Amino acid sequence: MDENSLLQNVPQLVEDVEEDCDNSSASDADEPDVSKPKKNTSKLSVHLRGLMGEANLRFARGEVELAKKMCFEVIRQSPEAFEPYLTLAQMYENQNIKKYRGFLMLAGHLQPSNADIWIRLADVEFQENKISAAVSCYNKAIRAEPRNIDLHMKRLTLVQEKVPTRSKSIPLLKLNMAKALPKSKHAQILQICTEVANDYFKVKNYPKAIEALQICTRRIPNNTTEDVLNMMLELLLLSERYSECLDIFNQFCGFQFDITLGEGTSITINSFVIPANLHLDIITKFIVCLIGLQSYHLAEGLLKEMLEKDDMEVNGMLYFDIAEALMSSMYYKEALTILIPLVKTKSFSLAAIWLKHAECLTHLNLFDQAIEAYSSVIKLAPNHVDVLYPLAMLLLKQDRKQEALEVLSQDLSSGKLHVAVLIEQMKLLKQIGDLENYWKCCELLLSRHCIVYKHYSELRIGLLSRASVLAKKQKIARMRMVQKDYDALELNLENIFEPSVEDEYKLYLNILQFAFENREYTQLQKFAFMGLASKRFQSYFHQIFLIACYACIFSKDFYHGYIIAKDLLVHNPNNNNAWNLYSIIVSKSDEETKMGRLFDSPSLKGKLPMNLAELVKANHCCAVAHYADCLNYFLKEYKNTQSSYSAFMIGLTMLQQYCQRKKNTIQKKSMVETVTYLFFNYANNRSKYAQQEVYYNLGRMYQQIRVFYLAEHFYKLVFQVQNEFVDAHPDYLDLKKEAAYNLHLIYKTSGNLAAARQVLWKYIVIE
Repeated sequence: MDENSLLQNVPQLVEDVEEDCDNSSASDADEPDVSKPKKNTSKLSVHLRGLMGEANLRFARGEVELAKKMCFEVIRQSPEAFEPYLTLAQMYENQNIKKYRGFLMLAGHLQPSNADIWIRLADVEFQENKISAAVSCYNKAIRAEPRNIDLHMKRLTLVQEKVPTRSKSIPLLKLNMAKALPKSKHAQILQICTEVANDYFKVKNYPKAIEALQICTRRIPNNTTEDVLNMMLELLLLSERYSECLDIFNQFCGFQFDITLGEGTSITINSFVIPANLHLDIITKFIVCLIGLQSYHLAEGLLKEMLEKDDMEVNGMLYFDIAEALMSSMYYKEALTILIPLVKTKSFSLAAIWLKHAECLTHLNLFDQAIEAYSSVIKLAPNHVDVLYPLAMLLLKQDRKQEALEVLSQDLSSGKLHVAVLIEQMKLLKQIGDLENYWKCCELLLSRHCIVYKHYSELRIGLLSRASVLAKKQKIARMRMVQKDYDALELNLENIFEPSVEDEYKLYLNILQFAFENREYTQLQKFAFMGLASKRFQSYFHQIFLIACYACIFSKDFYHGYIIAKDLLVHNPNNNNAWNLYSIIVSKSDEETKMGRLFDSPSLKGKLPMNLAELVKANHCCAVAHYADCLNYFLKEYKNTQSSYSAFMIGLTMLQQYCQRKKNTIQKKSMVETVTYLFFNYANNRSKYAQQEVYYNLGRMYQQIRVFYLAEHFYKLVFQVQNEFVDAHPDYLDLKKEAAYNLHLIYKTSGNLAAARQVLWKYIVIE
């Protein structure tokens, strides 16, 4: 055995070591502060220990080769022992760093409880600038000695300075260190947990912040400060964990409760005893807790006592917390008794407090006072635009429509556009149904980053899928120069309070949806085409491109719709929806030869299987009455496959010819016989689950050739068919309504109006 064969498996061992590098944690908080390091018990027998000792002695004397042979002999006899690998690593420490690292890794893998090995290995990884591997080694060392604070500090420093991608794990590393600190260092534990809780609080991760503070309340309850308790109570109240708040009040503040536990997690406080000389912060949070537990009647006395003894000018924010809790529990009248004196103070007549005052007045239907309160918010915080919409709605409730519009109006001559105010104005205009001004505001909103088209000829430029927004602008600018139109393509305004791209795109989709629902198809097409030339929506181009295609269909602009549909089809030749859109536009447009030209297009050649291309072309020929081309294809297909679809299409094509051409009696009779044969051939080849479809198509065929008694017979058979597929999806597969409608036409033509009416009443229900 030699070192090269031993080191072959080191990469796998490295993976094993790094597999769970992020999952290290300190020992449980309930463990004693002082813990002895784990003993590194040897797995060597007595005689092998002697041989290992001799190898170390030889190495110390400089007889390296002989020491190596002794180590390999120990490995041969006891491969699971870590000592020979550690000695071999020492031999290569200053000679071959790769082998040194490899033997250390083997030793660490065989003796994971030996923290010294992992520390040495971490130093090697750090020297080679393998920071993540070094952190993994420190994780292993900490698992071996969880109370070694120096290891925690080294790992934390390494992650903070060298691994910015792991910044999210820093709070966890700090908490692990706080758990590892002895209880005698309670000040350091408090500091670390408070810092972590503040970090989590800033990002509104309240559960994690609570977990951080619980380390203090559980490990060092006697040294937990009032600041920590206040933060803990605030977090629990924000998370509506009221039962845990009561535990804090009882354990740390000296409260006593008479509680009844209801079903589930419901708690009813019957009575309580509050200790004297409590800090006002604690009393305030207890009142908020009582309100959250729907026990305001118990808090009234405490609140009244606070209002009588305390100065609101000094502790106004505490009262504001109580007012917010009352409003959350819909005690608006009670909240108003706090907010009215609060807004009259000098220190706390702030915009946020005026806003809550206005909301409270609104809920109490005191609209005049609420309008005044909202006006005060605007004076104190002009940029607080969220206030404008509720203020405008209050003015609308009082039939002050013009004032409501003025609240949200802007003077663009200043060269500034407040985007958030404009969005609120759009909401109001939609609310009152002023669609003319609503569409103008939508255009103004999009004109910040979209081209506002002025000429019909400019629309095609917006459809260039491969051109950049800048290239489109340059082309339109050149077109306008030719037409001597020198207006700027975009409004030159300073935008204030820009929404994020994602938020504005959601708003843009809402605008398009609103236009569609109100059948404003011209506006739908205009805004869809504007979106195609947007700087902000470039990542959403393909979605908007598809919307633009639908907009062209609804607005009957088949010229531009054809361009979009063809582009979609060229890039998605196997997509059914792309084919459907293209077929709809071609069937609606005047140029019926476009489908034929499509297959000759170089952009589509080779992208479609020949049978698919021919099938689509044949179906199109049938739709545009080019029956010869259609018959040529389906006759060949029927001859090769004998498929029911081919028989059906041949029969359908000949039926159309029969109805459109003038023939003599003999020719008509011959054609009818052929059509009937083909339809029955189609019927025989269809599945038993398609019986309803078969009967319906046979009925249609006989109705077309005016053999009404047979048409009536097959339509009635449609009503009798029952199968699991039709019953499972009646809205898509059931043909009874269609058969009933055709049957009623037959009865109506024959003059049997009673039978026609009866069929409609029985099978067709308009919801």
